[in-house]
Amino acid sequence: MLGSIALQASAQSIDPKVLQQVQGQLGVGSTSNSAATQVDRARESSSGNVSTFPQTTRIDTTEEQQLRREQARAALAKIYRPSPIEREFRSRLADTTLRQFGYELFQSVQDAAGTMTGSAGDSYIIGFGDELVVQFQGATNDSKTVRVDREGRLIVAALPPIPAAGRSLGAVRNDLEAATRRTMLGTEVFVSLGSVRAITVFVGGEVERPGQVGLTALADISAALARAGGIRRSGSLRNVKIISGGSTRSVDLYGLLGIGAPPAVRLRDGDRIIVPVIGDTAAVAGSVSRPGIYELRGNTSVSELLAYAGGALRPRGNSIAISRISADGAEEFVRAATLSSRVVPGDALQLVGGSAGGATGRVTLYGNVQNPGPRPLSAAPTVRDLLGEVRDLRFDTYMPMAILIRRDPVTATRSFQPVNLMTALQGRPGVALRSDDRLYVFARSDIDFINRSPVRRIVLGQPNPLPDCVSLNQLEALVRDTQSARFNVVTRGSFIVERGGQSDVANTGGTAAQAGSRRGDESLRTGADPAGLTVQQQDMRDAATEDEAAAQRNLRCPMIFENEPGLLPILIENAIGVGGAVRQPGAYPIADAVTVRDIANVAEGLLTNASSLSLDIIRAQASATGEQHMEIDTAGTQLMTTMLRPGDDIRFNAALPQFEAGGVLLTGEFGRPGLYSIRRGETLSQLIARAGGVTSLAYPYGAIFTRRSVKELQQEGFRRTGREMANALLAVSARKESSGDSIAAASNLIATLSTIEAPGRVVIEADPRVLAIRPDLDTVMNSGDAIYMPTRPNFVLALGDVSNPGALQFIAGKGVKDYISETGGTAATADSGRTFLVLPNGTAQPVRNSGRGIVVPPGSTIIVPKDIDPLFKLDVASNVAGILGNLITSVATIALLAK
Repeated sequence: MLGSIALQASAQSIDPKVLQQVQGQLGVGSTSNSAATQVDRARESSSGNVSTFPQTTRIDTTEEQQLRREQARAALAKIYRPSPIEREFRSRLADTTLRQFGYELFQSVQDAAGTMTGSAGDSYIIGFGDELVVQFQGATNDSKTVRVDREGRLIVAALPPIPAAGRSLGAVRNDLEAATRRTMLGTEVFVSLGSVRAITVFVGGEVERPGQVGLTALADISAALARAGGIRRSGSLRNVKIISGGSTRSVDLYGLLGIGAPPAVRLRDGDRIIVPVIGDTAAVAGSVSRPGIYELRGNTSVSELLAYAGGALRPRGNSIAISRISADGAEEFVRAATLSSRVVPGDALQLVGGSAGGATGRVTLYGNVQNPGPRPLSAAPTVRDLLGEVRDLRFDTYMPMAILIRRDPVTATRSFQPVNLMTALQGRPGVALRSDDRLYVFARSDIDFINRSPVRRIVLGQPNPLPDCVSLNQLEALVRDTQSARFNVVTRGSFIVERGGQSDVANTGGTAAQAGSRRGDESLRTGADPAGLTVQQQDMRDAATEDEAAAQRNLRCPMIFENEPGLLPILIENAIGVGGAVRQPGAYPIADAVTVRDIANVAEGLLTNASSLSLDIIRAQASATGEQHMEIDTAGTQLMTTMLRPGDDIRFNAALPQFEAGGVLLTGEFGRPGLYSIRRGETLSQLIARAGGVTSLAYPYGAIFTRRSVKELQQEGFRRTGREMANALLAVSARKESSGDSIAAASNLIATLSTIEAPGRVVIEADPRVLAIRPDLDTVMNSGDAIYMPTRPNFVLALGDVSNPGALQFIAGKGVKDYISETGGTAATADSGRTFLVLPNGTAQPVRNSGRGIVVPPGSTIIVPKDIDPLFKLDVASNVAGILGNLITSVATIALLAK
């Protein structure tokens, strides 16, 4: 049954070829698509006969292609050699950038014999070897690809031969349509150009690679010249000869460059293209859009030559100077009478726009403003008119000093005039402006830049740490050349140290942050990243947008100083040094005399808790009062009446703060343990009283008091001892016979010293009852101190080289020997003569005569060290003994804390 069903299905299936034939007769299906496919296939076959392009798997982005082009242009510019014509005109016009126009056209043209795309027009002349795709639709549906035979005919199916060679595609199409109507009733014919014949032309003359080149019949003269490597700069672009048969035509390639109409010349097989030597030339330089050297053709006027160069940049006020070679060969300069004047071959035109560089009736605003740029002097005759009122400025505008750059009307030299915006924006008449003045307004970040480490290091005579900053390079040159103290205001508030044989700055209460951020003095002590540049460079790399990257670059090298490097030295010269009880000490430029109150506000104000304020003022002028000291009354009258001038130095002195910078941590058996802020000079007994005293379970004799400064000293002591031991080990191993085990043991001990952490413990009296009787034992607290008040212990620790180290129950009256006996006694390797007893308060004492007469309080630690006799051979036993003592104390402290 299943077999019969399969046979029936097979019998009823339709042959695909029959189905395709039926669809073709009905005029449906994929016939037209097939015809289009044949056209494409024919064209691809034609183009493949001429040239093929390698296919790559990766497609470059537009940005990558543009980047490579720019890199290639930069590389080519370095090796570019000017032609004799270019050298001549460059010398005459003093312009080293002049080049002959148009010769780059063929450098960017790809192989012209590429794939044929688009449709060929009816004017295309058919020749031998061309292929046409003929499609019949209607009563007859068929597609034929036919080639023009050697007799110049097309033979298509049953149609009579059609003459084709030498005729246009439109004429051949008309003949095919007429023949189809006569021969094939009810059928329409469609004709497309398939494969295009290949032609061969000869290219000679002033080209890079003269000889025969293969092209398609659709190629033009630019394709042929590109295949020949382009035209040399000694060749003509305006008189290229095409010899076809017995006729010669002249082609002007400037039409392909936007000058004139492009040439409409179709090449034929066997044509010859000859590029003659360049003809007459003229050059245009100056204020034009496209300076260059242009080839002349016939009579050319000045206006036409300027049009070649893209026209003048300025529409009016231009003058034209012409360098002309006279009959005797001398060079003379003449002025063009009119734009219609005739250009003489060899002329060199210099278009000068406007004056020699100045402007009339213009003032320009730069810097930290919302709308920088030029303004008419008539609309802004004063600084107040140019900037408006204070409320019109940006929030971070620096008011005490702006800089006005103006030209001397006689000598034309530049002068820098400081302007105090606080007074210039108030009242009339204000600061008058002159034509061509330039006013620079600064931001707070610009002023902060002069207080950063790179600037201060340059003032101290060190190399510029930011060589990409143009303003710092100029400042470095001024410091090196002048060797004067004109810039030392930025280093007055800094602590100068010697590092590497040069003066350097340590930020101990200095004027401002280092470059990038306030990173403390650690980098200055270690010499690592001295200018704070690593963080800034990383910030620039991490910037997500172009705006963020620009902001980082401006923080590194402010653009206002990069655009006008002369501003930075002027600001520093007119600065005053501000220090003491202000929020932002540093150097602050001022344009004129300002009050102490104004400069305090510029430094972001006095500290909030500053009390008993006084001023120390040192005057810069020798004729003025040298040094002044004054107390400030509660009303602050002196702040408003005392005046400061550029170069002065002022310090705001305030009483010492009442509180330490950090707190003290109380833990353990206190009434109210926790972190406490402390007053300057506060003692331990006072702090314990504030904390509610100690509990009934407290054990003051075992209190553990640690201090940061002591910890640092102990740590340095360990490192110093380790270095001494290492030196001793090297010396002994060189002059004595020592076993490898002994040297290894000593090396391990030295390695331990480099990694062990010192506890920083200080032995103090912490019992409030004793402190009440003996106030001389009361410890003054410092920030960062920590006190642990333990619970009264009921054990004694026995550690070291004993049989069973551990904690033993405390029993009053028991001695050291008794506790050691409870651990099983000392080991065979123990050094009993060096046994230590570490008391709960942190002190230690040796155990002599089996410990008779020594009271062992609860919480004590008995240490029995190992015999170090093998190390005696190294002559470092005394060092080892001292080290072990310190280590024992540390171990005991850690053990108590762990409990």
